[in-house]
Amino acid sequence: MLLNSVEDLITYLGRAVMSATSSEFLLPYIAQANEDVFEKALGANFMEHLDTMQADQNASDEYKALITKVQRSLAWFAYLRYLPFAIGNDGDNGLQEIGTDSTSPVRIGVLDKRIRETEKNAVNSLESVLQYLENNLDAFEAYRDSDTAKETRALFVPSATVMSEFLPQVSDNYRLFLNIKPYVKLAERDYFLPRMGKLQYERLKTALKDRSLTAEETELLFNIRRALAHTAYWLALPNMQFVLLGNGNIRILSDFDGIYNSKAPDQETVLGMIRSAESDAKKWQNSLRAYLTRNLDKFPLYAESQAAKAQPANKLPDNDPYTSIFRMK
Repeated sequence: MLLNSVEDLITYLGRAVMSATSSEFLLPYIAQANEDVFEKALGANFMEHLDTMQADQNASDEYKALITKVQRSLAWFAYLRYLPFAIGNDGDNGLQEIGTDSTSPVRIGVLDKRIRETEKNAVNSLESVLQYLENNLDAFEAYRDSDTAKETRALFVPSATVMSEFLPQVSDNYRLFLNIKPYVKLAERDYFLPRMGKLQYERLKTALKDRSLTAEETELLFNIRRALAHTAYWLALPNMQFVLLGNGNIRILSDFDGIYNSKAPDQETVLGMIRSAESDAKKWQNSLRAYLTRNLDKFPLYAESQAAKAQPANKLPDNDPYTSIFRMK
């Protein structure tokens, strides 16, 4: 692994971890973070490749910089997994808080704050790793040509950084983006494939994988990303923000005095948030269709598709053929 001892963690976490902490105690959490987070984000093969490059005296400056970034993020994720088990001893009499004449167990509110700040550092540092890779793909062929990278690159909204261009509330937060990412995939298939047509949709996917977008396709991608970011956020919002209880009521999570609590929200506020997100999503979906309609000559695959010929669902019907007058009570 890229981190093998408590001294490695201290390099990146400073006083957050003391040298008296046992390396044997921390190593399982390092291994868990490596497997649960980094093998999924970067690919297991590429993580093994980084292990090899770490020992290579002739590694490029780009690889050395990347390894440092990955080690820093891995340290924060390992510490995040360690923290809930950092206090107390599990013995014959169950879990016990241990103190001395001069020390006492940390208060739960302090521990809670430490966990939240650690999580923030972990996810932000991972986003930094991902952006460094995407901005230097040619320096990392093993990542560039991996299935993990190709799958990520093919998404119309591939990262927290991209989504935050259209939704500032994401604010480059990789963890929040992970919560929304499944809805990005669903929205692509259910909302954007039918609007773009299969051939145009697949052409853009291929161009993203191969990094062969034309200038016209780059502009189209901007319009797609704006509409898709809002659509995915709208679809995710009820599940991301609210908890549905067994009795059917909705509760919203909140912070109170450093402790996580739940409180009942105003139902109209909940519905208002969802309606507002839906309105934004549909506005940018219509804007995308209008852009495609204005530029049919630039996108012949779309122009020949059934999607281009279909009437949008929210367009008013054409009543010109009708001359009768109706009176409504």
